[in-house]
Amino acid sequence: MNVRARSRQAGIVASVAGVLLLLAPYAIVSGFETQIAGYYAAGPVGAWGIALFALLTAVVFASVERGNVDPGTLAGVLVVLAAVTPLLAILWYLSIDPTTMFAEYGWLEWHAPAVIAVVLPLPALAGIHARELLG
Repeated sequence: MNVRARSRQAGIVASVAGVLLLLAPYAIVSGFETQIAGYYAAGPVGAWGIALFALLTAVVFASVERGNVDPGTLAGVLVVLAAVTPLLAILWYLSIDPTTMFAEYGWLEWHAPAVIAVVLPLPALAGIHARELLG
């Protein structure tokens, strides 16, 4: 089994899944425009910042082995991005204020923890990938 390829693929899947999961309330919730805007804006960078970091992580996972940049440098960038993404997701979760839309859309109480669960493996996957790449 090629551990490096599998960790790369799993990292890309986790990153993209995190972004898609972040977009779910935006696509499903209706009638609470102000509350959903506050929901997404909570935390130091908001949900859109988390999505940006997750997408950057996916791009770097996909680019590490292309050879355009020193693999060691890119592996270091990957580890940092992969560590910051779940940290920002946790800070976002802790910053969310429950609103009236949580009464109508009860599943939103579990949305932020689900996002955390999806992006939480990223640091481990990036670390495994960097170890296999540089080792």
